[in-house]
Amino acid sequence: MAHSAIEEYRTLETAFFEATRKSERMSARFAAAACMGAGDTPETLVRRTLREREAINTLKSGWRSPSTSMRLVYAAALAASKRDGGGLVKMMDTLATERKRRGGRSLSSAGAPAALVMLCAGGSYSQASMFFDILEEVAAPWWRRNPPAEETYAAMMAARNETPATAMNRLEKARNTLATAGVPKSARSKCEYDVAIAHPRTDDFTSAWTSLNVAVQQVRGLRQRASWAGLATLAAQVEDGSNAGDALIEADAFVRSLRPRVTSMVAGKLAVRLAATMTGLRTPAGAAADYAAILAAQAAMIAATTAATTAAVVAAT
Repeated sequence: MAHSAIEEYRTLETAFFEATRKSERMSARFAAAACMGAGDTPETLVRRTLREREAINTLKSGWRSPSTSMRLVYAAALAASKRDGGGLVKMMDTLATERKRRGGRSLSSAGAPAALVMLCAGGSYSQASMFFDILEEVAAPWWRRNPPAEETYAAMMAARNETPATAMNRLEKARNTLATAGVPKSARSKCEYDVAIAHPRTDDFTSAWTSLNVAVQQVRGLRQRASWAGLATLAAQVEDGSNAGDALIEADAFVRSLRPRVTSMVAGKLAVRLAATMTGLRTPAGAAADYAAILAAQAAMIAATTAATTAAVVAAT
């Protein structure tokens, strides 16, 4: 019998498929992932999602962020946390105004990921200044910067009323944890902010990391689908590391059985998301999981667009 988290996802995916166009299948899958654990019926979540997407569409023209392909996923995250599209747009505008006042770098996707996390984590518009204070503290040098991850981390810390110093201390601890566990150096910068949000004990993380590494050796291609960074993020998020490997194997098998089929990148990200839910998320309910689904969806959308563009170029030459 399938795990209850898999059954929940299956029901949510079906509900979103029935309410959206076939061309929105990828968005619908990540919308379903963003709604996991919300506690409401699939019908309620879908209805609320479509309502909040319409609110975003009314307030933002099609060429503005979040992109039209991502709005379903953003709306699902808002629906799951009982927030509204108008609040998202207001938070984006608040961050934009504060950035203009202070100067400095522009935010990725016009601040949409950061605004979503602040809103879903219970942050207020008055915390925009603290968000930028934290972002300045934790941002990597420009040549190895990961803007979406940095900004969503700063948003989460600001919403929790953490100081820049505390946010930096958590990030340094995450970096030490990744190094101690033996996570490949090339993957650390891609997941250090996710690990800092989860804030696991080093021993717990190492145990889960070991379990996951044993698991990915049992299934061909699983390590590539999940990625080192995905495995590290999962190791940080789970409550029970001893079951993390088995959960990932089960989640991966389920995702690969989905029809229509999903690409390798999408399959890996969905499997990691499901496995985290199956083993119990260490991160706060709602916001952290929502933002993980958003970033995964964005990466998948970019990859899909790049692949389609490449195919078109090859066909034309």
